[in-house]
Amino acid sequence: MKKLIYLLLLLPFAALTSCEKDDLAPFDMTLTLGGVSQYDGNFYAVQGDEVTIENLTVDPVGGKNTALSNVMFYIDGRPLWPTPWESVNGITFSTANLPAGTHTIGINGNLLQVDQSLQVFAVEYKLVVVDSDEGLPEGAPELGSFSSTVSFQ
Repeated sequence: MKKLIYLLLLLPFAALTSCEKDDLAPFDMTLTLGGVSQYDGNFYAVQGDEVTIENLTVDPVGGKNTALSNVMFYIDGRPLWPTPWESVNGITFSTANLPAGTHTIGINGNLLQVDQSLQVFAVEYKLVVVDSDEGLPEGAPELGSFSSTVSFQ
């Protein structure tokens, strides 16, 4: 009986180790924000305005089906919401309490991909908060929806 119990305890470990791969599948992650401008690789927002996380998408380089799970958003290391969001569309936050300057939008979570091990990701995007529209860099487009893509290799 003891041997059966030990065998049952070892099965999950054997299943986990048999799925591990040394090479993780590359993917591109695209974040789309609304209510911002984009210039020189950074997102810009006017203090007091609302910023919307319109979309977070993953595009696998190999073309396999993917899904995001347990996605968490942070501003300067502080969670935007206390629990993970499975749907990452339409999340809005205010910049009223963010002082003018450079801030980070952090995102972490799990990537599930067909025929691959579970992948954990963490990425940061820069959000520059300015006092007014006049604080936007010269040549920056008007406020609207903009995207930024990060490649994971």
